[in-house]
Amino acid sequence: MAGVRSRGLWRWAVVVSAAVLVLGVPVVVTAVTEPTGTVEATGLRERVVRSADVPYQGVSVVQGALPLPELPKLEDVSRLLTGVTTVRSWYRSPDRWRFDVVSTAGERDTYRTPDGEFVWDYGADQVTRLVGTAPVRLPRAGDLLPPDLARRLLATASGDVVTALDARSVAGRRADGLRLVPADPATTIGQVDVWADSGTGVPLRVEVTPRGAARPILVTAFDRFTPGPPDDGVLVPDVGRSSGYAVVEAPDIAGALGFLGGDPPQTSLAGRPLREADGAGVRGVGVYGTGLSSFVALPVPRDVGAQAADAGAKAGGGDVTVPNGRIVSLSVSPLSVVIARSAVARRWYLLVGMVDTSVLRTAATELIALPRRGR
Repeated sequence: MAGVRSRGLWRWAVVVSAAVLVLGVPVVVTAVTEPTGTVEATGLRERVVRSADVPYQGVSVVQGALPLPELPKLEDVSRLLTGVTTVRSWYRSPDRWRFDVVSTAGERDTYRTPDGEFVWDYGADQVTRLVGTAPVRLPRAGDLLPPDLARRLLATASGDVVTALDARSVAGRRADGLRLVPADPATTIGQVDVWADSGTGVPLRVEVTPRGAARPILVTAFDRFTPGPPDDGVLVPDVGRSSGYAVVEAPDIAGALGFLGGDPPQTSLAGRPLREADGAGVRGVGVYGTGLSSFVALPVPRDVGAQAADAGAKAGGGDVTVPNGRIVSLSVSPLSVVIARSAVARRWYLLVGMVDTSVLRTAATELIALPRRGR
């Protein structure tokens, strides 16, 4: 029984890592351009970032190839990041949209309306209203639609290299391309390629490739795309009188892991400055570094840390005893996870991100050397 529980806790650690990839917590990618193609690449990036107000509708295919372990009770996340998912979407504005996922298990439609967020499960004939906004939630299909993912990864700043790519046809439309190459050699991401509709600037295809890999590990692209606002009726749940109705709190990873919160994050770890304290609204979470080399560090309850570390070691992760505690590291390319125990402060930490495990191990070594703080 203990083994089953520990494996479940380690799965949650990996899902946190997946959330870092998909949701960014938040990811801020810095970007400058090389001398060649400067105007074209810069202009396209700016059009992509500004495209959040451009309405559209279409059908996308998300292909994930992350080598994640099985995720019992998290089948939706597992399928999304390891398989092929078809998503229908209707988008009017950042606060008015809908996306549907149709699979062999049924159909689930997610709506964002002025009254909040709703999910309709066709098989159960049930509408669920989500109350509140989870600070850190599980990845879902809408996060991997080409426009959402591209805008998140091309958030404006300065530092990484962006160059122009040859145009190509996506969903029967001309799409101009650009490539972002992270400058930090410690990141496990080699490049992000984006092709955006020439007419509207809406991203139509995104490919994320790990460093040193020959093929993308995540590809999301429109099969059909039509610019322009969708009809009002399609953006409102069509609920029959026989449909069930429920109201629930928005789910979040913090609650699932049982985070207790903690002391304020350190001002820097592994030579990377603290970018955000209490990241994603969760007390004690620190987001360090910039761009795709960002990582997250947070304290976790003792039982969660101990069992997750044991499960990670059994899964083939590195397990070393150091003067101040224990460090267990696991790489699920392009994601890295480290669990660390501090014998000094008698605390456990979880570190996740798209950086080399050596960076997380260095950060963990610094954390576990900290003295125990008074209550």
